[in-house]
Amino acid sequence: MEPEAVPPAAPGAEPESRPAEQAPAEAQPGSDAPASAARRAWEGAIGLTVSHRPEFSGASQQVSKITPAIFLRYGRFTITNASGFVTRRADDVVRGLGIDLAKSERLRINLALRFDAGRSESTSTALAGLGNIKPTVRTRLNVGWRFDGPWRLGASWSVDALGRGGGNFGDVSAGWEHRLSPATVFSAGLSLAAAGDRYMQTYYGINQAQAARTGHPVYTPSAGLRDMAATVGMRTDLNSDWVLLAGGGASRLIGPAAQSPLTTHRNGWGINVGLAWRF
Repeated sequence: MEPEAVPPAAPGAEPESRPAEQAPAEAQPGSDAPASAARRAWEGAIGLTVSHRPEFSGASQQVSKITPAIFLRYGRFTITNASGFVTRRADDVVRGLGIDLAKSERLRINLALRFDAGRSESTSTALAGLGNIKPTVRTRLNVGWRFDGPWRLGASWSVDALGRGGGNFGDVSAGWEHRLSPATVFSAGLSLAAAGDRYMQTYYGINQAQAARTGHPVYTPSAGLRDMAATVGMRTDLNSDWVLLAGGGASRLIGPAAQSPLTTHRNGWGINVGLAWRF
C-alpha cells in the first residue's frame, strides 16, 4: 500500500488511500503567516508522521509506520507524498504531482499524477499466495466546493494511467471544520467510495490460480460501492514555522468489497500523528 502520511487517514483505505484522502487537515484562513508570505511563489514543508492502521483493506491485523513527508508548491504546481500535508494557504493539499486547473474562494479543480505502490503479498500472511499487485501511476481529478461557513464538499475520480490492473475508483465527501482557538482547527468528514470491476478484481477478487494456491474460493466482484468512512482531525500551529497534526478515522467495507474472501474485518480504524516544519 502506498503510505498515507497525514491525518486524518481513512483506515484500511485503498492502495493510494484516501483521498481526500477523506477530510484532510488543511491550512485555514487567518491561521498562518501574513498575506505577504502566502503570496510567495515557493513554499513547502517537511516532517514525520506516525500511523497505525490495518495491514490492508479488510485485514484483521494492524500495522504501525513512521513516514517522512514533504510538500513543495510553486504557483499552481504542487508535489507531495502526503495527502492533506501542511501549507500556508487555505486549501487542500493533494498527494502526487498536481496542478490547479481552476481555483477560486469556493471552487477548486485539481489534476494530479500519483505513484501507486500496488500491494505486496509479503505485507501480510493473509495475502500469501495471491501474488503482488504491480506499482503504477494513477491520474486523479479532484473537485472541491467550499460553502460560506464550516462546510465543504468534494469528489474525485482516479484511473490507472499505465493499465496495470489498478482500474478506476472515486469518492464523494463532505467536510466540516471549526476553529477552537487562533492556533487550532478541528475538522470532521464523511465519505462514500466506489470502484470499477477491474479495481475490485485486483484488490478483492480471487482468480482460479490464486484459489488453487490459497484455498480461497474463486470470487469475481463486480463494480460497485467499496466503503464508507468517517474521519476527525486536529491541527495546531505551535508557532509560525512548526505545526502538529493528529487525526483518526473509522471505515466499513460495503458492496462487493465486503463480500470478498480476503475481507476478514469489514470495520477498520486508523490513527495518525504528524509534526512538520514549514518554509
